[in-house]
Amino acid sequence: FIHSAGILHRDLKPTNIGIDRNSNVTILDFGLASVASICPATTYVCTRWWRAPEIYLNEKKYNEKIDIWSVGCIMAELILHKPLFPGQTKFDQLNKIFDIIGTPDLATLSEICTSGYFMRKILETSTYMSQMEPRHKTNFNELFGYQIDPSAGRTISGVSPEGVDLLDQLLSFDPRQRPTAEQALSHPFLEFYHDPDDEPTIEPMINEHQNAEYTKEQWKAIVWQMVEEFIPPSWIDNDAIDDS
Repeated sequence: FIHSAGILHRDLKPTNIGIDRNSNVTILDFGLASVASICPATTYVCTRWWRAPEIYLNEKKYNEKIDIWSVGCIMAELILHKPLFPGQTKFDQLNKIFDIIGTPDLATLSEICTSGYFMRKILETSTYMSQMEPRHKTNFNELFGYQIDPSAGRTISGVSPEGVDLLDQLLSFDPRQRPTAEQALSHPFLEFYHDPDDEPTIEPMINEHQNAEYTKEQWKAIVWQMVEEFIPPSWIDNDAIDDS
């Protein structure tokens, strides 16, 4: 729904996902959210551990796939019970990412980044890149697949092969290879929960006020006008509201 409106959340992480006792999930904290069409170019988006690699390599050109990467990190964290990429610095973060998904080839890097910007980034990080040895991708089945307790003969952690496949797609280095939210929802791993009739979309949002400079009083007037003009969407189901 968010992406269909042309909105990038830009800070998806476990603490920004709310869930009540009826298993209703809510995405929280839209403080860094932006309309995709006028998304400001900055690396200051998304907390580092859940930040997509293209944000470091091409801050001027990213899209909703940065949220998809974050979802992959959250899913991996649910499986491993710990953050997947707990980097302490920019370079440490990239190191931890490459330790798991392997190093990208230069052809992919050059395609993702604009040529001039890519070359400048390479020059800025030349020491890091020159010292970085090629790394192979970690076996996702071994990392995220079913873990069996030999003594009890039962599964103690991990996900099915379908879950591993979904993670593999969500955590693709190349954002063009990551699924859209709609495609991810239709993945076999989510078949039990997938309900096209309960996955509403909306026309892309046009926000003429984003990045505009107004006085406090002008902002108050704009917000009040939006509240008065708001019409609740027809798909809202009052029965889904938590009655706790």
